[in-house]
Amino acid sequence: MSRRSVLIESLEATPRDLARMLRRIDATAACWRPAPGEWCIADVVAHLGYIEAPYLARLRRVAELDNPFEPYLHPDERAHDLARPLAALLDEFVGRRAETVAFLASLQQRDWGRPLVHATLGPTRLRDQVQELVSHDNTHLAQIVSLREALT
Repeated sequence: MSRRSVLIESLEATPRDLARMLRRIDATAACWRPAPGEWCIADVVAHLGYIEAPYLARLRRVAELDNPFEPYLHPDERAHDLARPLAALLDEFVGRRAETVAFLASLQQRDWGRPLVHATLGPTRLRDQVQELVSHDNTHLAQIVSLREALT
């Protein structure tokens, strides 16, 4: 199995894994914070949905432009609309992730080696950015596990 296939499968798995993790999480638990200023489960899910669009835009630019400079994508807590139900936040992420996966699946193998210059990582390639997105997913899934453990 190619690295490309493994990365795409990992990205496809995150929405399913996230949905499983969110079962039986009610609105109160979704908004519980372990300490003031720390993220709750709903913040994490909102963040995943929010960051997917600029990340896909980055991947598209790398595929279309020659060695673009890409800034660091800062989390924007203003995008965390915690008044929305957790299911709606999850649905937003699922839809956006499907777009990312479809785009990546449409690329040729050679496109995965396209270069970019990242603000904090320096010279890198599209495939490395996809790996970063997988790592980002895993970090936030682990964060939800920790939050769920703290709830019990």
